[in-house]
Amino acid sequence: MSLLLVWLAELVVFALVVAGILAERPAALVATGAALVAAGALVRFVAPLGAALVSAFARHRAAALLGGALLTLALPVVLRASPYWTFVATLALLYVTIGQGLNLQIGTAGVINLAGAAFAGLGGYSVGLLTVTAGWPSWLAVVMAPWIAVIVGAVLFVPILKTRGHYLALVTIAFVFIFNILMNNLEFTGGPQGIKNIPTLRLFGWAFTSKPALAGLELPAHANFYYAALLVAGLTTWTLRRLHDSWLGLALNTLRDDEIAARCCGVSITRGKLLAFSIGNLFIGLGGALYAVMVGFVSPPDFDFGYSLVMLSVIIIGGVDSIPGVVLGACLLLPLPERFRFLHEYRLLLYGVVIVVMLLYRPRGLWPAAARRYR
Repeated sequence: MSLLLVWLAELVVFALVVAGILAERPAALVATGAALVAAGALVRFVAPLGAALVSAFARHRAAALLGGALLTLALPVVLRASPYWTFVATLALLYVTIGQGLNLQIGTAGVINLAGAAFAGLGGYSVGLLTVTAGWPSWLAVVMAPWIAVIVGAVLFVPILKTRGHYLALVTIAFVFIFNILMNNLEFTGGPQGIKNIPTLRLFGWAFTSKPALAGLELPAHANFYYAALLVAGLTTWTLRRLHDSWLGLALNTLRDDEIAARCCGVSITRGKLLAFSIGNLFIGLGGALYAVMVGFVSPPDFDFGYSLVMLSVIIIGGVDSIPGVVLGACLLLPLPERFRFLHEYRLLLYGVVIVVMLLYRPRGLWPAAARRYR
């Protein structure tokens, strides 16, 4: 009975989210939002129902994950009539990968990095140069491009090591502006026009720009990238969850909270920060590389400072140092502004209000990081 309750709850949330995505008229969107709020209030204020759900999800954790995975896999099928929303869902998954890398740096290790867009841009531009200019296969370029972000990050780490707090943030802000200026003015990067005609990914001759078919149903072409991004986001989340729960993750938390105490415990400040910065840049660069092969071109506006703030917002809204919080933050922050596009410029005002309210009333995010438990 409790298992059915878990799957029923997941199915209801999935149906409401899909209804909100497909709602064409503001009235339908408001009605769907009201239904979501009502469902949340029901769970929050009807104590027996909330307790039953918490107990059921705790007892059937594996089944809940399986149900969530099946619904996630089914999303392109449900959204096959709206290819644009499949594209937005794929972007959200790329931001899960990028957000997890940024969360390791800022949330776990306390290394403030406001140049997320620049490191994603290094991944994207590296794919463009390796495929269009050097003629590399797309898969090989996607695998190698994140390492360019790691190498450049390691070079940038030298001045970062000698700074902390606000000064550390200023160094990374300066880097993202320098990156944008260089991409706009260097000839081999295409200048303001960027790099076009980046080859798409192919798997056993199957081009990712082709429309796949599943059980007789034709899916949007972006469904190929959706499943690829889902696989990468899942592997990234699993890998960084394992790292976060290990002794290395605990050592990085110590660096974040008190460097003197960490040094007294034998933790190397330089090695720990460099490791967290490099691993984070690897996944941020990977997200940028996948973005480049998905859209087929890269240009400076795709990686300006505004996108660094969006990446930072993902981990602030979701929950700093919270692995599941990053997933929640990316899945909310990417689709919601698109859903409220009918508000024109006012949607940015609404976006800012939401972030301010979050910082005032839930500063630890929607899904705060749980206390560490060791047995």
